[in-house]
Amino acid sequence: MLPGSRLLPSSWPSTPLFWIPLGALLSFILSWRLFFLPMVSDEGGYAYAAQRWFDGRGSLYHDVWISRPQAIFVVYGLIIDALGGATSDFRIVAWLFGVATMCVVWKLASTWYGSSVAALATMLFAIILGSPAIEGFTANAEVFMALPAALAVLTTWVASQRRWSWTWLMLTGALIGLATQLKPSGIVMLAVSIGFAAVMIGDGEPFTRRLAARSSWILGGFGLSLVPALYHGYRIGWDAFVYAAAGYRLAHQSSATNSLHHHIEAIQLLSARIWPAYLVIGMVIMLRWATANERVENLSAYRPRPALGIVSLPEGLTSHEPAFRLLQFWLIGCALGIAMGGDWWYHYMIQIAAPFAIWLALAITRLRPRLTRDLYTLVVACTFLFLTTPYSVLANTSQAQMTEDIFGHPGYVGQEALAQYLREHTDADTAIFVAFDQAAVYYLADRPSTYRYLYDQELRAFPEAEDDLIAMVESPNRPEYIVGTRQRAPFSDRGLAFWEAVQRHYTYETSVWGVPIYKANPEPPTTP
Repeated sequence: MLPGSRLLPSSWPSTPLFWIPLGALLSFILSWRLFFLPMVSDEGGYAYAAQRWFDGRGSLYHDVWISRPQAIFVVYGLIIDALGGATSDFRIVAWLFGVATMCVVWKLASTWYGSSVAALATMLFAIILGSPAIEGFTANAEVFMALPAALAVLTTWVASQRRWSWTWLMLTGALIGLATQLKPSGIVMLAVSIGFAAVMIGDGEPFTRRLAARSSWILGGFGLSLVPALYHGYRIGWDAFVYAAAGYRLAHQSSATNSLHHHIEAIQLLSARIWPAYLVIGMVIMLRWATANERVENLSAYRPRPALGIVSLPEGLTSHEPAFRLLQFWLIGCALGIAMGGDWWYHYMIQIAAPFAIWLALAITRLRPRLTRDLYTLVVACTFLFLTTPYSVLANTSQAQMTEDIFGHPGYVGQEALAQYLREHTDADTAIFVAFDQAAVYYLADRPSTYRYLYDQELRAFPEAEDDLIAMVESPNRPEYIVGTRQRAPFSDRGLAFWEAVQRHYTYETSVWGVPIYKANPEPPTTP
């Protein structure tokens, strides 16, 4: 039996019927107030595209354009149809996806390492799930993608235990396909599953033949899951679909297209947010090194292995090595997925929450035989204390202050009031333009955008974007209102030429929460 598999006090329950509801309740209590914070730009873009695609007011990947496959819009569209589409609706459904992922965390951890590790992993995941540090309470695509990704790990494990059953491998591929359609970085799970299938080929087995067989079933399931999306893409315009779903990101917004300086700066900002995780990892590493020469209970010897992680398996437990290897592949795959976009946004870390919770629970329980009871209790307490530190924002009684502390975005606080003003002063089909990166305003105001690109990164990617916007402002069909979100323009001249054009054709009307709103000047009468 693995060390740590009997670490729960005998009076404590070891059933998922206790720990999963407890974890869900803890997560809900920590996240509830955060569900009602303003909608973020990604949520707004998904909601805007889904709403207009579902009700027929827009053509996906044409006038309604976001660089994502269809699945995330389907999820958002279903939420709008079923619940109404308030910000809290999206976030509560995302939280339910997180609870479902929590169930998979329990299943994997208990199968691999026993109920003690599973209980700790479940509680750790409950805290990480909605953490303000990684914007985990939002309805970002990573939250939805994490569920099929975790299920793909589970089905990969089941396949390995059933002599690589083709049905389980096909199911694995289909789940990876679904994860990829929710968030393109989900495609890294192909490398996780195929990589694990490869390293599990025995020394005496025909490597190439075994790998080809296992990979073909996984890829077959992956391909089948993409058929509806590909068919829809063909119907609406193949080139437009391929470019939006994959081409744009590869050409303009990926890890390869960003400079080294950008990566360093972005990683520094990310690190400043997730320092509690670094602190916990550092604590585990130091305790591991400090107790490296200690004898492990119930084992004749212990020798750390040069594995891909700092937590190694004791000698003699070869039956459990495959589980740890799959966990390593999962962690590495998630790290690659985080790096794919090249922007290192805080919410990218959501996709690694599940394997990190299992790994951290295993790392802590591995230390138990080396520590006194009091010291072990202190380690567990410090782990929970550090990881709950980001929730200190809940001490603020003001939603505005919480919003500023978490997002640091000058326009989020007042965007509901801004959207209400636009609804009251325009008709339903009146076009507006939000300069330059607050897509939620379009959705909340239920007004169409006059420009297909909704985010400043997209405007930055296309050299002609500023000229297009100036031409839009000077056109007789210019938008009725232009909203300035107090953000720096993503152009080399910082938007000087654009705002000069706005001054010529628009008049300042009012400000809402400090956000200026400009209304188009009446067109002069034409002479006969």
